[in-house]
Amino acid sequence: MTTQSRPRPRPPVCRRDRDHRTTVLAALLLAASAAAVVYVLLGVQDSPVEPAEAPPQAVRG
Repeated sequence: MTTQSRPRPRPPVCRRDRDHRTTVLAALLLAASAAAVVYVLLGVQDSPVEPAEAPPQAVRG
């Protein structure tokens, strides 16, 4: 007979909880990326940057 003890078995991991969290995280990432794509494709209607006018005479040379 040996004096070594047997390792305790791990408690069962609830696979459903881990799968649910993965699904929720994937859905959130998908929604965020879809929102980013829509934002980029639609663009901003009122651009805060106005086009530059003619440069001053000193810059023209």
